[in-house]
Amino acid sequence: MKTIVLATLLLAIPCLAADPPNVLFIISGDLGARLACYGEAAAKTPNIDLLATQGTLFERCYTQRPTCGPSRMSMLSGLYIHESGLNGQKSRITESRIPAITLPHLFRKNGYTTARVGKVFHMGVPGDIGTAGTDDPQAWDLTVNNTGWDAKPENLAKVNRYGPRKDHSVAVTYLDPDIPDEEMVDGVGTHAALRLMKEQHPEKTGKPLMLFMGYFRTHPPMIAPRRHWDAIDPQEIRLPEVPENDRQDMPKGALPLAGPGHNFLPAGIGRDYAHAYYASIHFIDHEIGKLVAGLKTNGLADNTIIVITGDQGFHLGEHNYWHKTSAFDPSCHVPLIIIDPRAAAKGQRSAGLCGLIDLYPTLCDLAGIPPEHPLSGTSLAPRLHDAARPGKDWELTQLQNGVTLRTDRYRYTELKGGTMLYDLSADPHEWRNLAGKPSHAETERTLRNTLSSIIAPGKN
Repeated sequence: MKTIVLATLLLAIPCLAADPPNVLFIISGDLGARLACYGEAAAKTPNIDLLATQGTLFERCYTQRPTCGPSRMSMLSGLYIHESGLNGQKSRITESRIPAITLPHLFRKNGYTTARVGKVFHMGVPGDIGTAGTDDPQAWDLTVNNTGWDAKPENLAKVNRYGPRKDHSVAVTYLDPDIPDEEMVDGVGTHAALRLMKEQHPEKTGKPLMLFMGYFRTHPPMIAPRRHWDAIDPQEIRLPEVPENDRQDMPKGALPLAGPGHNFLPAGIGRDYAHAYYASIHFIDHEIGKLVAGLKTNGLADNTIIVITGDQGFHLGEHNYWHKTSAFDPSCHVPLIIIDPRAAAKGQRSAGLCGLIDLYPTLCDLAGIPPEHPLSGTSLAPRLHDAARPGKDWELTQLQNGVTLRTDRYRYTELKGGTMLYDLSADPHEWRNLAGKPSHAETERTLRNTLSSIIAPGKN
């Protein structure tokens, strides 16, 4: 196994503010790149769209595992999963093969007040809501394990359900209760985050603030208050085309979850489920608007770096699939917007490849904090000043049953059941598997060798 260690660019951008920058890190469960600012017509995300005009939007950012726990642990450790061995939903940083500390722990050691609200490290949804989940206790000065209406068993019993699964976190479950936003788990979380902004203000503590806000939505069960459902126009929801023979050239395990509720939803159920997803996004966008308003009210906006992202994407019918965990772009592609008020460039779009793995070195770079262990990502800080800078040559996403490599043009995947190769320039929907085709043998060989130089194929 070859371990990739890329040097972090320390202090590539000087700290322009008199005080160290605060950090507001916002992560939303299962939030794919389905925002209006990413071209999604059905999405209504005015607050996130506005933030995109104030910073840099990364058009092609990818998760390192399309599963909650390993994705978050990779992002927060700065290590690929094959390096750390942290591939379980309940893995903890103390189990890493490489001695490492998490991003918020590092900032805490370097003089920051660090606070967490909601789901940052893995928490089962809804089972772990209101608990610490697999949290890193050394990472935080303060934590809030918020809960609310949508975590109560009597309310979960009301959800619409399709398919035989009973697990709310995996089953197709959705609901539009007529309740105030403030009663929802994420509404309670926003209120707590606003309180922490005020109570832990740098002028009071004498320390900069790193605040992580972890929203549970858009993770199933997809529950959003009715007013957010009403904000979505059903006529703008476009369920994807799927060729009849779409799955014939896929190896076993390409779409890992089988059975009703993940495959071939009836048209009406699929449309309702997509509606629930976009309503959940609208709800989270509204909550993010409150957080940004709180920064302004507390005089923090001019010296706070904002990060907005998701831990993995989510299929809404692509390949007739309705979940995550696959090697395809809807599952691996995540939004990433970074706003640094000190950067002169605003409203940029960066087309170069990147991954969640890059956030650890980026925030170290922007805050001028040297990491304590070798990091596997590359700082995105230079691209905040010039989005035209080239991105990475490849990005790696590891799976339960294999690994996938994304390059500028291709996606190459090795699974226990076989191989997939897609030319995304000609086939953006990933409909035509070119693996094994003589016309693409050289491309397949090159990508296989590239993957072998990064990680033993099929391992995680």
